[in-house]
Amino acid sequence: MKTSNLRKWLALGVIVLALVAVNISIWQKERLLKQGAVVILDLAPVDPRSLMQGDYMALNYAITQPLQLAFYQRHQESRFIPAPTSGTLIVDIDAQRRVTQAQFDQGAPLKANQLRMKYHINAGTLTVGTNAWFFQEGQGKRFDRARYGSFRVAEDGTALLTALLDENGQAIAP
Repeated sequence: MKTSNLRKWLALGVIVLALVAVNISIWQKERLLKQGAVVILDLAPVDPRSLMQGDYMALNYAITQPLQLAFYQRHQESRFIPAPTSGTLIVDIDAQRRVTQAQFDQGAPLKANQLRMKYHINAGTLTVGTNAWFFQEGQGKRFDRARYGSFRVAEDGTALLTALLDENGQAIAP
């Protein structure tokens, strides 16, 4: 009888901990969306359709392409050292908040026009933020005009994609 009560309390404790963890994560993301620094990245074109996932735009960023090449060249030279699958970049931003240059973070202090952004390697591709933007089925033509991704970036480099922008820097509404 006592083990039955213990199991119930243990299950309840696990559920409460899970709910607390989820709500903390939601609170952190909401705070980032309100207070994060705005950063705009140029998009590199990718095919926007998936039969399994529905309509979405696969994202690739122009700034990451030279970094990906440098990353693989550096780790080909040191074959016996495993390549990290994540890290941070230092990005330079201009007055319009567009990223003009990026480099791997070497731990140097940031300049006034710089931010840190986390990256990860997914399926052999270096990505910042996310690699996809999902939208309602049938809205694909609207997002064909996307030229930029607008992010909110936290001080630790966590980046959330908030909108896709057209060639004039205007958010594309779903």
